[in-house]
Amino acid sequence: MSPLHQPTPSVTERDVERIVRRDYPPHLVDEILVLIETVEVREKPRVVLACLKIAGGDLDRLRGELANASGYYREILSEAEYPLATRRWSRIQSLPEDEVRAIYDKDWRQYSDWLTRGG
Repeated sequence: MSPLHQPTPSVTERDVERIVRRDYPPHLVDEILVLIETVEVREKPRVVLACLKIAGGDLDRLRGELANASGYYREILSEAEYPLATRRWSRIQSLPEDEVRAIYDKDWRQYSDWLTRGG
């Protein structure tokens, strides 16, 4: 049995700007884009999108997530992209392959739905 792999989103800075404009009022967009420019982290668009997803339109929460991004990007990605798998991580290896695949599929759908909502 080959190991199952979680899907990984392929996103761009254009996606980041689109989500900022979708989830925040126009008068905050420039401020948020400036905040995002200061973030230094690998896979920046992916991590920033994860911060945006977790923040859910809350500017204070977004500031906190972006401030933590460089040190906790793995945790941020897990929470945003793989919430079900993350909650079951300690025992996921013991689950049947079809159950693991269902968890990964559900996580992928929720992320994809969030990313494409309103677009």
